[in-house]
Amino acid sequence: MFDNLDTVPELLKNFQFQTGEKHKFLGDNYRLMVEESYDTGVIIDNYNMVLSVQDMNSAKQKEFVLDMWYREQARDVFVDAMSTAIVKAAPYQVSFPELKIYRLEDRWGSCSPKSKRVILNLELIKTPKECIEYIALHEMLHFRFPNHSLSFYGALGTLMSDWKEREDMLNRKYRLL
Repeated sequence: MFDNLDTVPELLKNFQFQTGEKHKFLGDNYRLMVEESYDTGVIIDNYNMVLSVQDMNSAKQKEFVLDMWYREQARDVFVDAMSTAIVKAAPYQVSFPELKIYRLEDRWGSCSPKSKRVILNLELIKTPKECIEYIALHEMLHFRFPNHSLSFYGALGTLMSDWKEREDMLNRKYRLL
């Protein structure tokens, strides 16, 4: 079903949160390095992802600290991507929606024009910024074009000429279930 380990969706990987595992962030693979420390957190050092935890034997603590770090990074990166998308979509008169970040199993994002809300999948933080920007713009355009009509794709193509390549990259290298 999956060509190699790199194409296995992150949601299907059975992480043990041990030194040596590969974890993705913004499209790059990082070697996890777990260390014991009173202060918990994650630091990117070259291509190492240094995970500091108080209890080296607690997989739950390691998973929690890493998840919180991903959420913190996602908040900053996603807000920036949404801001850029709004500027690009200015001709379509869309305004900044409420942004929610959830872990979704089968989609990268969703838009609810009625509640003026966009949900972005936390797993997007593991993909390149180009993919995040594509999903942000895609969801923003749904405020003006609620379905995947020819008008929707016309607007998307006008505002992001390489959207298809970005979508293909998501589906090929970072696919969900």
